[in-house]
Amino acid sequence: MNDSQNGNANADILAKVKKLMALGTSPSEAEAASALEKARTLLARYGLSMADVEESEPDIVENTLLEKKRLRSWESHLIYVITAATFTQALHVQRAGVGRVLIIGREVNAVAAAELFAYLHLVVLKLGRAHSGEVAHLESFKTGVVQRIGERLLDDREDAWTPEGSDAGRNETGSSGTKNGNAQTETQNGGSVGASGAVSSDRALTVQMSKTADRENSDYIADKYGKTKTKRTGRSVEADSYYRGRAAGDKVSLNRQLR
Repeated sequence: MNDSQNGNANADILAKVKKLMALGTSPSEAEAASALEKARTLLARYGLSMADVEESEPDIVENTLLEKKRLRSWESHLIYVITAATFTQALHVQRAGVGRVLIIGREVNAVAAAELFAYLHLVVLKLGRAHSGEVAHLESFKTGVVQRIGERLLDDREDAWTPEGSDAGRNETGSSGTKNGNAQTETQNGGSVGASGAVSSDRALTVQMSKTADRENSDYIADKYGKTKTKRTGRSVEADSYYRGRAAGDKVSLNRQLR
């Protein structure tokens, strides 16, 4: 195979790896684990690495997630939850009195973020209407729903890399740090190679994906919009309504097959 043919073959493989990595953002733990395992296997089979993936031109796009001048506190938190789960970033832009929330990231991730947001935003609104007569503070209830959904998305991501009934892939204290929705834990040394080794490789791939996405998205925003501001949106909540919301959020289905 000549250099041109080899280059085209590698480009095809890298395109497949990117698609699989995008599926790694799925809230379905089975789909996410399977997709990243396939991506890792493809890279190893063809002697490629994450550096090769990063060197290929990223297709960073921006899509309008929501048109709204002022966001409710729960909506702001939902957007944060979505971006954390999909390797994207959000930007709230206001021009001529019109507010828009932009989702920024690789095209496949931005599409996944938009689909997940549309689904969960509608779910929270419906739950709010269904429980409006039962809670004292509806906004606190919605905040509770979103908070619990966000925790479950992160938990599913962590659990997806740990074989059932095993401690492989968890650190010794059982705690983990998170960034952009991806668990970053140090794996225990020793043990047999196999399931735990695959978990470790998948975890490393996920963390690398997160770092790459952070850099690409931040560079895009800086190039197009310059310096941006971060606004804190946290507010106090009414405890009973908040915990009722968390209970409702526990029952929301997250098994959606995103593409």
